[in-house]
Amino acid sequence: MNMNKLDPILEKNLRNANPWWQSTALPPIFPFKRWAFAPTLKRLKNGMTPVVALRGPRQVGKSTIAQQIIQQLLMSGVPNNHILHILFEDLPHFTALQQPILDISYWFEQYILGKTFNTVAYEGQKVYLFFDELQNIPHWAPQLKYLVDLNAVRVMITGSSALQIEIGQDSLAGRLSTIEMGTLFLREIAALRGFGDIPSFLPNNGFSQLKQQYFWQELRNFGLQHQKIRQTTFAAFSERGAYPIAHLYAETPWEEMADQLNETIIRRVIQHDSRMGEKHRDEQLLEEVFRLSCRYIGQTPQITLFIDEIKRILNAQIDWQKTLNYLNFLASTLLLRLIEPLELRLKRRTAKLCLC
Repeated sequence: MNMNKLDPILEKNLRNANPWWQSTALPPIFPFKRWAFAPTLKRLKNGMTPVVALRGPRQVGKSTIAQQIIQQLLMSGVPNNHILHILFEDLPHFTALQQPILDISYWFEQYILGKTFNTVAYEGQKVYLFFDELQNIPHWAPQLKYLVDLNAVRVMITGSSALQIEIGQDSLAGRLSTIEMGTLFLREIAALRGFGDIPSFLPNNGFSQLKQQYFWQELRNFGLQHQKIRQTTFAAFSERGAYPIAHLYAETPWEEMADQLNETIIRRVIQHDSRMGEKHRDEQLLEEVFRLSCRYIGQTPQITLFIDEIKRILNAQIDWQKTLNYLNFLASTLLLRLIEPLELRLKRRTAKLCLC
């Protein structure tokens, strides 16, 4: 039966992107593992939900973690034909498919796996599907819901849009758990730069300890114990930020690195992601809102300050609601965060800005 045939070019691209199907060597994978590697692998293999979503800004290592997990699964004995990986940004031909997630999954089931997903489950094994940068697929959540409701598969998805993942989370209630990974922690910068090892002091989901006095006493001693490494690391963070590439290439002059970050992250969000959803976002206004956000990062700028500055630079009439919509869009791309006041009496104030 040829029920699930794909375009020949798309099929070739899929086979090239999954070299383990032919038992050929994987491309070299960066060995440093970010903090999210272990919890993502644990949830993917044995989590309560069939889908785990790893979301975060562009260029923080989400795709690298997916590749590292695939490598780990293969090394642990998972059969080569039980793993499918798709990076949706790299496959233009999938746009011709009406239901790309379902079409490619069922093609994989028929031509690579050679048996149904559920048959594999009855045999006591698992099939792992990796959908990278899934926010680029229209109506991805209903497709994924249909797939995991009818088939025993384990799925990892990644995305650079918090908004799109949250929309999917509503549709996939009870089927999806989310791990959010931002830029590097200080301890990760220390390890990456070779300054030394600073172990994690607070375990995952360990917030109950914050109510205990002994926690803060031990934290103080922990801070003194690692003071020298922490200060060296913070100096590196202050100089180059926390995007992994800035510390992987620590010898690269900052001016060159800044151009690279601007091109691969900021411009990508403004020129590409801004076209998703709302059809008529003004790129110039979006860029100016982000520039002002960078200027007042860590502060709570007044509304009038934002509006007056934008009007002066763009020589246009811009109201606060539109500016706020653009700030919320930038937050949805995880490029920055809007931190709302905790106190009720301050709720009407502008959110504090935090750059990711």
